[in-house]
Amino acid sequence: MDQGLQERVLRIGGRAWRVAGLAEDSFFQHAESHVAGMAELAAVAAAVLPPDGAVLDIGANIGLSALALAPLVPRGRILAIEPSPGSAMALRHSLALNGLGERVTVAEMALGAAAGEAEFHDAGHSAGAHLLDPGTLGGAALPKRRVPIGTVDSLVAEYGLDRLNFVKIDVEGFETEVLDGARSTLARFRPLVFVEFNAWTLQCNRNANPRAVLEDWLARFPVAHVLRGAEPPLRIGPDTLLAVLHDHLVLRGCADELVLGFDEGWVERWRPA
Repeated sequence: MDQGLQERVLRIGGRAWRVAGLAEDSFFQHAESHVAGMAELAAVAAAVLPPDGAVLDIGANIGLSALALAPLVPRGRILAIEPSPGSAMALRHSLALNGLGERVTVAEMALGAAAGEAEFHDAGHSAGAHLLDPGTLGGAALPKRRVPIGTVDSLVAEYGLDRLNFVKIDVEGFETEVLDGARSTLARFRPLVFVEFNAWTLQCNRNANPRAVLEDWLARFPVAHVLRGAEPPLRIGPDTLLAVLHDHLVLRGCADELVLGFDEGWVERWRPA
């Protein structure tokens, strides 16, 4: 292992994986605490992914999500997007260590509503890395670098994807911007979208109202669910939105995973992680 990278072995999905990361990255040092979330991700993906399916892993970090998803598409394709140079380097090493370098393609960039370039907070804790916005709390004091920004629609065209079954989005409050840049792709392929909903990052990094964001996402997708561990996914609608938001803010520490889609057939096939 070179370039300051270390290696760990983690069990994800009942299998031992070799994972690379920078020594100073606390996400890497505490990666075992994220394994349960990867199992939850894989459980949802397993309900929709065929063996030759196509996946977008947006906010791939050091590769835990790609490793969790790869066994589900042994003849398929995963495109992993990560803007942080350090995390992208670790991601490529993690994939190579597990023989996935040819099956998972890494795009080192951010995704948003429009193509361009923007300032990026390259956090020491890699899960906290995010694009910088005028509303970012303490943004003036954060370490910055410039990163390229693309859109889901342009990425799908660039890589010639002719199908897309599953999209994972975890971008520290900028999820709406990713969806804005994916309108054509979502209309064309109608994939299932697994997305982080975090009221703290929405307010801290985007100065966005979590209720307004949730209402916006529900307006974009005919079906939305919030995951509740081993319990069946909970359908979110106008009658349950405020109750879900209350639990999110008061009981769940502003950390929820939502599943947005165009039908709810996946729920019948879903099995708890």
